[in-house]
Amino acid sequence: MKSKFTLLVIMLFAGILSIQAQQGGQKRTVEERVKLAVVRMNDSLKLSTVQLADVEIALSDYYKGQDKIREALAPGARPERADVEKLGDIRDAKIKVFLTEPQYNRYIEMQNAIRKRANGQRPGGQ
Repeated sequence: MKSKFTLLVIMLFAGILSIQAQQGGQKRTVEERVKLAVVRMNDSLKLSTVQLADVEIALSDYYKGQDKIREALAPGARPERADVEKLGDIRDAKIKVFLTEPQYNRYIEMQNAIRKRANGQRPGGQ
């Protein structure tokens, strides 16, 4: 009887952990997302100190815009593709101003690779 109760407690605990793992985890703040993106970009593009500051500003605006769009949605709803693309276009235009042409071309390659990878991970092949 004691072993059955122990088994039941273990199964309940495992069930709770699996449910929490499926809920998307912890959301990163704008500052954390900017920092991660800047590190990735700097590794590939070898940005100057001035460029790093400008990229941080552009990415911060972009991520704040993303958050604003998501806040206006109902839970579980997806944002309009046009709104997300508009934000991305604004971000890219800002970034293009302070990158050299070879750096910007590499940046676009990186963005296309990210999009390609993200499209391959969507459930149902969408």
